[in-house]
This record gives sequence, structure tokens and C-alpha cells, in this order.
Amino acid sequence: MKERGERDRGSAVSVDQEMAAPRHLSPRRATKTSPVVLTALVVALVPFVVQTIAMLNGYFGQDDFILTYRAAHSASYDLGYLFQDYSGHLQPGAFLLASLVTTVAPLNHTVAVLPLILVHAATLWLAWRVFVRLFGVRWAILPPYAIFAASPVILFPSLWWAYGMQLFPLLLAMFAALHAHLRYLGQGQVRHAVAAVAWTIGGLAFYEKAALIPAILLGVTVLLAPRGELAPIMWAIRGHRWVWLTYAALVAGFAVLYLNLTASQASGEPVTSRTIVEFAGRSIVDNLLPGMFGGPFTEPGGGAAWQTPPPVVRVVAALIAITLVVVSATRSRRRALLPWLFLLAYLTVDLTLVASTRLGVVGPAVATDPRYLADVVPVAVLCATFAFLPRDEPHRPEQPRTRLAVLAVVALLLAGSMVSFLRLAPALQFHNARDYVAKASEALTERPGISLYDGAVPGDIMIGWFIDDASASRVVGLVPENPRFDRPAEELYQLDRTGEPQPVQQLKTTVTAVPGPVKDCGYLVEDGVVRIPLHRASPGKQIVRIGYYTSDIGPGTVRAGDRTYPVRFTDGLHVMHVVATGPLTEIVVSRSQDIAPLCVTNVEVGLPQDP
Repeated sequence: MKERGERDRGSAVSVDQEMAAPRHLSPRRATKTSPVVLTALVVALVPFVVQTIAMLNGYFGQDDFILTYRAAHSASYDLGYLFQDYSGHLQPGAFLLASLVTTVAPLNHTVAVLPLILVHAATLWLAWRVFVRLFGVRWAILPPYAIFAASPVILFPSLWWAYGMQLFPLLLAMFAALHAHLRYLGQGQVRHAVAAVAWTIGGLAFYEKAALIPAILLGVTVLLAPRGELAPIMWAIRGHRWVWLTYAALVAGFAVLYLNLTASQASGEPVTSRTIVEFAGRSIVDNLLPGMFGGPFTEPGGGAAWQTPPPVVRVVAALIAITLVVVSATRSRRRALLPWLFLLAYLTVDLTLVASTRLGVVGPAVATDPRYLADVVPVAVLCATFAFLPRDEPHRPEQPRTRLAVLAVVALLLAGSMVSFLRLAPALQFHNARDYVAKASEALTERPGISLYDGAVPGDIMIGWFIDDASASRVVGLVPENPRFDRPAEELYQLDRTGEPQPVQQLKTTVTAVPGPVKDCGYLVEDGVVRIPLHRASPGKQIVRIGYYTSDIGPGTVRAGDRTYPVRFTDGLHVMHVVATGPLTEIVVSRSQDIAPLCVTNVEVGLPQDP
């Protein structure tokens, strides 16, 4: 055992020496004095500031309203809330964060995005530390770092708060785990390996794709193998087998938890091989490559997607990628092959996950949505850097021409990416949703206490496939004016397309009650309950409009479907609106014995006309 421990320590030292080989300055001194680091700071700050401004000027949209609504109506410690199945996602960390920000400031977008901005900043810092630890402080690492920091594949979809709560914690966990793992490889201290495992668990709390982090750590370990190793994969596995066994147990445990708590997302039309090929090609050529090299230079599509980039953009991006692979293979041959093979394997797994869960439902158009490939960007830039900067070659100072070339490439990447991002960003800033909520809030301030029908909202606010969740209560239910939904009222309102409350005047697809037996009264409500049958059953959510008159004021009840409402009758001729769910065959009315009898003259059941 003692002899084996000495061998392990010797292996750790040798890895540390290899990792230190490219450096010409210590990390601490380089951070303070190196022009490379100062340039990297600018490279990170430009897209970070642009992204932050865009986030702070955005608003909630689509899923965001469901997340805030559920957070406001659940306890943050409720395991059923934290581990709910959300469209095939298991993300207790995101639900906990949603609960915290909603508790602090309900429906306040600025408060909601501040944690994501901080996580984004920490990720950029850790990513730079990983690049330096792997390849040293050199000008050559600036282009891949710029690709990661500025890529619209990452920046554009993360404007959407619901997705940002998945992606940014995943990227932070990825680089934090990688940094801790590199320290473990360099120093051999178990605490660093434990930290890497902890960061992986943290990533799994926000996004199930964190299950791929151990594969990234293994890939980097393989790429760090000494040149003389004929089987670098076996070298990496044998030298740290207990680490990989720990990760295997972690991923297996998460898989069991995930499969037991979520429903299968594999549905829709059968997926053919032709569809898969089209999806894979469009994902790479229309999405990933243009988004990594400053594109896509196009307009947004539906949701978080973008339109197909112009042919010249796709061709140039593909040529750049092919050139990078060929040049690296020419320079390093076998040493350059492993990084590209690892990237290909990672990309294959990523595309397989999307194809098995979304392709049958959405079709090949899902390939234009960068959300599904954003996690590939950091893996791609790391693999490309490994292919071009073999770590076992001595680092030579870059010539002035090399520095100028690097600065030119970085400037082009930043300029192209920022132009693309600013063209795409308005699609996920949800200004229409912000205006809708603001209009409703203003109207409720002027008319407090009105009853709103909890009906559907425009599709650009919440798309119809959310069904019952695509409703006004989810969108404006948390405004400070505390709106009242589906409460019995003489005058019932619904929000129009702008968020302005409009009175419900006409009902459509109506069903009426059978005429009452009492002449000039209809149904006389005296002692007990009175059942008022409908001409036919009326399914689903409906508005029940009850016409009545009485000479007294007092309480009563109305039962419609599966709801029973306490109401207050008013003297004179009036109309009462109640909202019912479930199939309706009759309306049941009763009064308090302390008030005079009343007459129900007519009953009408239906949906409100569009305002």
C-alpha cells in the first residue's frame, strides 16, 4: 500500500509538472502584470456588459410566469414543489431560486436576473482560470476564450429567465468542477476531487445535462496523458479509478431519481433516419458553427430559435471549422485527433438527447434553437485548444505579428457576435409581456377590487400549449394590486390583448336553463335549495350568468359544477356572474333564511366573447 501511494503521488507530481510546462509566469503574477490577462478582461467584459444590459432591460415571458406562479403558491421547502416534473426537467435548484426571488420581490425581473448575472460573471472568471491552468498565459488562448465568452449560442437563449436558470449554473458547475479536478490532478489532494464531485451535484440540481460533466473531466484527463502513453484512456482510468467509480455511482443515482420522478418525453411522430440526418446537419451547420464564429447574422425565429443564417455565413463557418481540424491534424497528427474525437462523441450524445425527447414533437426545426447546443460551446473551445496547443511542447514567446493576428481575430469575433446578439436579443426580452403586465397593473390601481375572468392570454405572452397555465392569473396574478380572479360579481371583467380589463358583455356557445315553473318569477328561491336544470350539459370552464331580483340584501350560495360560491344578493333587478369548471347540468341556488325570497329569472352559461 505504501509503495502504491508513492506511485500515485509520483503520478500526481508528473501531471502537475506537465500542467506547469507551458507557463512562463506564475498565475498570480500573470494576473497582475500580463497584457494577455488585461486583454482577456476586455474580451470577457464586452459581451458580459452587453448581455447584462440586455437582461436588465428584459422581462419575464412564457414559462417564467408559470415558475413564478408556482413559486408563490408553494413552500420553498416542499419536496413535491422542488422535485416536480417540469416538461421532462428535474431542476430543484431552479425552483428553489425561483421561490427565493419571488419571496423577496414577486414579479420583479431585475431581482430575478441578478443571481444569474453574478453566476455568469463567476463562470467567465473560472473559465479563464481553467484555460490558464491548462495552457498557460499566452496570446493563443484568447480566441477560444473569446468564442466562449461572446457566443450568441450561449448569450441569446440565456436572456430567457427560465433557461438562464438552467444554463448559467450548468456552465459554472462545469468550469468549477474542471478547475477543482485539475487541482486534484496536479496536487493529488482528495479534497479537490471531492470539490469537483460537489460542483457536479450542484449542476445536476439545475440541469440534467450536468450528468455529462464527469465525461468532460475524463476527456480532459485523457488529453493530459503523457506523450509516451499508447493508451491514454486506460492511463486516465487506472490512475484515478476511484474518482470515476464515484462519478459512475453519482450519475447512476441521478438517473434512477430522474426516471422515477419524470415522465418520458419521447412522443410525437416517429423519427426517421432522414429526419435525424437533417436535424444533425442543421444543428451543426445552421446553429452551432455560425454561433461560434460570430454569427448567425440573421433574425430571430419563434421562441428562442433563430432563422436559418445566410448561405455565405454557413459556408464560411463550415470552412473555418474544417480548416481548423485539417491544420491541427497536419501539425500534431495523433495528438490532435483525440480532442476532435472527444468533441464528436460529446456532440453525438447531445444531439441524441435532443432527438430522443424533442425531435418527434417539434421536428427538424428544433435544430435552429441554440438552447439545445449551448453546453457544447465550452467543450468545443477546450477541445480545439487542446488540438492546437499540445501541452508537452515548450511554450515559445509569441512574435508581435502573432499578437496582432490574435487581436484581429478576437476583435472580429467580438464584433460579429455582438452584432448577431443585438439583432436576436429583442425576441427574448419580452417587452410585449412587460407592457401587458404594466397595463393590467395600472388599470387595477384605478379600479381596485374588480373581478377578472381567468381566461387565456395572447400567444406571444404565453403560448397555448401551456393549456390551463396560459392564463391571466399566471401572468398578472403576482402584481402588487392583488387581482381577484373568478370571484362572483355583478360585473365581470377580462383582460384584452393589451392587458386592459374589459367588461364581459356577451357570451358565446351558450346553454340556457329550462324555463322556471313560477310565472313572472322563474325559479322561486325560498326554503332549502333550488335546482335549475340546463337544456343540455355544458363541459369545461364556463361563465354562469344568473339574472335575479329580490327585495332584500343578504347572503346565499350558488353551486355550479364542482364549485360552490358564497354570494351576496342585492335588492332590485341584478345579474350575478360565477365561474364554474367541470360538466354543468344544473345550477343550484340557496339563500339565507334571514333574507326575503328571490326570483331567478334566467340562467345563461357560456364563454366570454373575445374583447
